[in-house]
Amino acid sequence: MKSKDVDEKDVDKKLIGWNDIFGELAIDAQTLIKDLSESMNYIAISALIVIVLGVAALVIGFGRGETKYIAAGFIFFSVVASNGAIALQKWYNMRKRYDRLQSMQKKMENK
Repeated sequence: MKSKDVDEKDVDKKLIGWNDIFGELAIDAQTLIKDLSESMNYIAISALIVIVLGVAALVIGFGRGETKYIAAGFIFFSVVASNGAIALQKWYNMRKRYDRLQSMQKKMENK
């Protein structure tokens, strides 16, 4: 009987240890999800800013009225708009991929 009591005490100690580990993992997971969400939002905002800068360069080029400025504005717009579009696509793909994690985060915050 003593060995059974010792085994139960060991199991209880191990369970308490595992609970502590899982608690820390849950906190780390919440922090990771929050950081990931902020990073994804940063990507989207940066992409939109880059596209707006490209449009501004194109407008300035047309405002100058000279062919060289229009061409430079168009080239700049093309480069930054494609870069912005790629970043927006990356943001969308990440948003779809990690949507479940973000919904789990919201559920954990509401509890």
